[in-house]
Amino acid sequence: MKPWFDPSRWSIASRLLMLALLPTALMLVAGNASMYWLSLRDAATEIRERGRSVAAALAEGSRYAVVSGNAEAVERTVRDLMAADPSLIAVRLLDRDRRVIVEVVSPAVHTQSVEFEVSIESQPINVDTFDVAANTQSAGRRSGPPLGLVHVRMSADPVVAASVRRLATGSALVLLATIASLGIALMLAGRLREPLKDVMQALRRLRDGRYDVRMRPGATGELAELQSAVVEMAKGLRITHEQLEAEVAARTAELSEAMQRVRISDEEKGRLIARGNELVEDERRRISTEIHDDLNAVLVSVRMQAEALSSAAAEQGHTEMQAAATRIVELVDTIYARARAIVRKLRPEIIDALGLAGAAEETVRSFAELDRHCKFELVAEPLPQLPEAVSIAAYRMLQEALSNVAKHAGASRCRVTLRLLGQDRIALVVEDDGRGFAPGPYASRGLGLLGIRERAAALQGDFEFESAPGRGTRLTITLPVAVP
Repeated sequence: MKPWFDPSRWSIASRLLMLALLPTALMLVAGNASMYWLSLRDAATEIRERGRSVAAALAEGSRYAVVSGNAEAVERTVRDLMAADPSLIAVRLLDRDRRVIVEVVSPAVHTQSVEFEVSIESQPINVDTFDVAANTQSAGRRSGPPLGLVHVRMSADPVVAASVRRLATGSALVLLATIASLGIALMLAGRLREPLKDVMQALRRLRDGRYDVRMRPGATGELAELQSAVVEMAKGLRITHEQLEAEVAARTAELSEAMQRVRISDEEKGRLIARGNELVEDERRRISTEIHDDLNAVLVSVRMQAEALSSAAAEQGHTEMQAAATRIVELVDTIYARARAIVRKLRPEIIDALGLAGAAEETVRSFAELDRHCKFELVAEPLPQLPEAVSIAAYRMLQEALSNVAKHAGASRCRVTLRLLGQDRIALVVEDDGRGFAPGPYASRGLGLLGIRERAAALQGDFEFESAPGRGTRLTITLPVAVP
């Protein structure tokens, strides 16, 4: 099951969009949260200061009303204050016996409030204040008893609401800026994605053997160099492919003509088969050399260009471009590895390095890795230095024999023996415990066994096989040590 959130599968546009959106969203959330918290703190401070001021002002202004009993003037003043300041939600004016003279309460519902009390002094002296919320009291000297009390209740809700409105306005502006930045990011992603998409599409076409590569103009810098390198590589590969096809067609025609002449006589047949095998090996050697020298060199150049682009993107912080360049490097490495595999199939270099015994050991090991149901083993004696024609022929016959075992035998065990017979011949024996078959006049005419037989005959060697249904198969090939 694929994970629902896998950034490695995102496109370049998605990644650029996320780069533009995520930091802005985080900043927006963090900024709004901090501003909201500061607004709450500032609102509480403002309400406390405003409550003290309102209470002190009402105490100062209501002294005459308390003495004269003119409560209507004080009530009008209080209502005017409450109309002007929504945070003032309740005012009570008490006489010295704490009887209510004036009481005005706002009908609005508030979640929290802070209360303040101020004494109405008989003369303008220092006042005592009591902050119910802070539970603190400050007292000054007074020369007479207070005339009454002013009780004020304040709410921070209107102040907080105003702060929230300002915060919402700022958030809307930030959101508009975010949308604009997203549009710019999408535009830049489109300009960056199209050249890279062309390069990726071109490499996929090359991987599939299609060399008609086209790039849309408009790229600059490293992207333009990369596109140019891919186009040049495609041209070189197309020319090489056409040349190889023509040469292979010519060689195929030549081999077909040679095979036609083989039917004239057994002796001529043997000579032509030997010549055909020699031409095939020469052609394989030449083709492998051209692939190694031409194709691999171009792939190395493309890889260097992509690595340079990746380094430049990393230095500039363009992670999407760096990821795309890394993917190009991986595709080039895949093409390079496939080219190397083709070269190894065309030209068994291991024979030059390890000889026939070493090449046989490597071949048996590779088949053992491919077919886990069958145990392949090799018993090889030390062999003298063999001519190249003999080594390659024995190597090809061993490949064909093991391929037949893997494809058709259904065996659980296969044993390969390579030994010296006397001083002038070698023996290659391949035996398995598979299903076998009934020998007959046409049993050895399959393309695999026929090819083995003809290769052995071309070198004046011998080929024998033994098989029976349910009893496995045994192939015995003997070849001369020296080329006849």
